Amino acid sequence: MFEKGKSYSREEIHAVVGGNKHSYLPRKKGKVVAACLRPDLNPDAPHIILCNSCPPERAAGEQLARQGGAIPVFLKEGAGSWTYQGLFRVVGSDTHPDVCAPHAARSAWTRGQIKRVLRLEKQVQF
Repeated sequence: MFEKGKSYSREEIHAVVGGNKHSYLPRKKGKVVAACLRPDLNPDAPHIILCNSCPPERAAGEQLARQGGAIPVFLKEGAGSWTYQGLFRVVGSDTHPDVCAPHAARSAWTRGQIKRVLRLEKQVQF
């Protein structure tokens, strides 16, 4: 599938998992299939994902919070380059503004744009 630490284009990621090539939480058949995160918008990634208020992205964050299972997570490295971090699963989700605000303050988002904070843990592969 993907090799940890190796960089991939969104086209290569899409070819394996599907979903929208422009969404940071691409979905296929109603399930989030990956996370493609920019460090300026997600400074604690891959362990924390900040979900914004844009309706499609907000819905994707809600879906990921409840779907279970692990997804591949990528961090943007440069123009068109996304580094694979491993498989992660959601272990917590919070929508309270007091929880979201400190994370927003450390990111390029504004306080009002962050509507959900997802906490992830790395899956051990044998």
